[in-house]
Amino acid sequence: MAANVTIAPIGNGKVDEWRAFVSDLAGARRIEWAQSQRRRGITRQVITLAEGDPALAVVYTEAGDVEAAADRLVESNDPFDAWYREQMVELHDEPMDTEVVFDSAPRPGPWRGWR
Repeated sequence: MAANVTIAPIGNGKVDEWRAFVSDLAGARRIEWAQSQRRRGITRQVITLAEGDPALAVVYTEAGDVEAAADRLVESNDPFDAWYREQMVELHDEPMDTEVVFDSAPRPGPWRGWR
């Protein structure tokens, strides 16, 4: 299991819209969001707001392959995934690119690391 933390500025003056978007994910669209996460192999996601100037969305994601999960969202033709991508573009000043630069989890094989 790999984990990733993505930090992205929220557009100027869009914190209330961002909160409404996250409320939709946890409320009216929670089933669609869960299905999207399952399709992409995401097992856990925590979304946090770091208020400041600028306000930041901090997203912690666990998946078997975090980069592949992000790629699946970009490539998806699913209507919910398209809506989700549109919201990301609308609410964030910069793209939420992700890249795993280090993963300390031991890989399968004879050596099991320090666990």
